[in-house]
Amino acid sequence: MNYDYIIIGAGIGGLSAGLNLAFNNKKVLILEKNSLPGGLVSTFKRGRFEFDASLYDLMDYGSEEHVGSLQRLFKKYDLEIETLPIPYNIKIKSIDDKFEEVIKGEIDDWVLRLEELYSGSMSTFRSLLPLLKEIHEALVALKKGRKNIEKDFPNFIKYLDKNAHEALVDLNIPENTIHILGYLWIEIGSPLNKLNFIDFAESLYKYIFKRPVALKNKNIDFTLKLAKRLEELGGKIYYRSEVVEVRPTEEKQEVILKDGTKYFCKEVIFNVSERYALKNLIKDDYPFANQKENARTLSMNGLVVYLGLNKPYQDLKLYNYRYYEFQNLNSAINLKSMRKFSHHTIEGIVPNIANESASPKNTTILVLKTLYSEDAWNSVNKINYYKTKETLANQLIEEFETAFHVDIKEYIEEMEIVTPFTLERYTNNINGSMFGPMRLGYDNSIHRIISFEEEQIPHLNFVGASSIFGSGVDNAFYSGYYITEKLLEKERKDS
Repeated sequence: MNYDYIIIGAGIGGLSAGLNLAFNNKKVLILEKNSLPGGLVSTFKRGRFEFDASLYDLMDYGSEEHVGSLQRLFKKYDLEIETLPIPYNIKIKSIDDKFEEVIKGEIDDWVLRLEELYSGSMSTFRSLLPLLKEIHEALVALKKGRKNIEKDFPNFIKYLDKNAHEALVDLNIPENTIHILGYLWIEIGSPLNKLNFIDFAESLYKYIFKRPVALKNKNIDFTLKLAKRLEELGGKIYYRSEVVEVRPTEEKQEVILKDGTKYFCKEVIFNVSERYALKNLIKDDYPFANQKENARTLSMNGLVVYLGLNKPYQDLKLYNYRYYEFQNLNSAINLKSMRKFSHHTIEGIVPNIANESASPKNTTILVLKTLYSEDAWNSVNKINYYKTKETLANQLIEEFETAFHVDIKEYIEEMEIVTPFTLERYTNNINGSMFGPMRLGYDNSIHRIISFEEEQIPHLNFVGASSIFGSGVDNAFYSGYYITEKLLEKERKDS
């Protein structure tokens, strides 16, 4: 069974790669070990509740007036995705700094509130906006292969190798304002003193100019729609098809399933982490690739608690879409505290605020997440696993109640706990890492683009949140498009 391309994994990056290849009339097959597409962008049921595993903000989608990259690609593939605006009610609390604030409304309202909190925030924030636009335009040009980046985008070059904190200080953003603006670091998976400023600026640009949206329907409706469109374009997806080995040669690539079935293709595209593929699937030795992987720093893993509450969110006094509690607003200090199980870092989300139909009438879904750095879970084994996860989940619930002055425990009807071991088993991400490698030092998305050609392993390609552009559904989807465009371009040159 021969194909032009075989994609391992039907996550968002794999589906995107398959869509673009099928759209260009290539013979493409996706092999997925699970029974449904989407990877972490999936849905599961517990009792009368249907929980979305992730994807509460669809970044870089935009609006009719300001179309984002993701929306543009959906239109290209004739995909109709129903979305809802996200209410920007975000509550941020810091234990050490004794800071508590709610961010409401549009970005202008946020800036006005920052000015009230810290005089001078407004003018410095306004001066930041042209730089965000320049960096975004430079990234677009770089992805298109433009060569005169230095001349046309001098500030992009100036801040190319600065971390986010260094750059914001250089731009005279007040320290307190930096830490409030930087709360997004927890969504990107790298603290501000390590996160490359270009990555930070692009994320902030998307939040401000290409407003994220929420899906009107469940995660699984979204991913099944992507899969259906791929099949309409001529692509194939085989579920329950676990790949155990890839044997690359110059002539053809052999992909072997757990049941012994073999498929052949010209190019293999992995929608699993590069580290997992090199360690477990590819038997040939690639010294440079191994060296690159060993130099990377994996981002945090975490514990996620999904709660189905039998009371409406208004009665529970859950008025905000997102909640954040930090040990300290300084992300570098906060990250150090995350080496321990108890560290006062919580992210909460109430999907019902954006979508009333997220759960049955007069009920609420609350998702709580806490992250861990380094090896916090190394002490957990088969003997203490269940007790540990239940203890941590209950502590997380109690801390959320205390931090945000709510009472939810007595209204819990359903609860599901996801640990790093759950994530590693389901996604093959090493240590259950949620964000892939941190974007820091040499290994940030800009250097990944620049060094793409010289670091590429012949006939083996990587897409998804752990690949070229980093974490996030938008980055995963765009990686599938970007990598396949490179492959199609190479085909045209070779023919």
